[in-house]
Amino acid sequence: MSPIRTPRLAPLLAALSGALLALPLPALAEDWLVISGYSYHFERRDEYRADNPGLGWERPSTEYPCSWMAGYYRNSYDRDTFYAGARWEPDVVKWEHVKLGVFVGLASGYWTPVVALPMASFQWGRVGLNLVALPSIREYSGYVGGQVKFRFD
Repeated sequence: MSPIRTPRLAPLLAALSGALLALPLPALAEDWLVISGYSYHFERRDEYRADNPGLGWERPSTEYPCSWMAGYYRNSYDRDTFYAGARWEPDVVKWEHVKLGVFVGLASGYWTPVVALPMASFQWGRVGLNLVALPSIREYSGYVGGQVKFRFD
């Protein structure tokens, strides 16, 4: 596993941050800054990196039971991943601070660009946590990954 090379990531993160901030959409109180950070693989191998730094954006839809998401992170295979999609959140769980759903979208840096991952979102005021989990499938290790998020006000 190679260490994080901040100079290599800095221009990319700066460009992504600028693009997200320059969106022609008015900032809503529901917009979230998402910071990707960590993954735990069930099969412990040296080639998986556990630290997955990244930056993203999330906005709940006003029309559908979903949240729109986009961003960047360094994935467990030490590749750049740009993602965009929606976390579908059917109203099946009635817990005040918890939403269960499935993220469906496109992501670079993997063998297939189309992804569908179970996801849970926990929100307490202006702070939240996104967790994604996937079981081991054939030769691919299952994992649990986390993102911390902060709501814009």
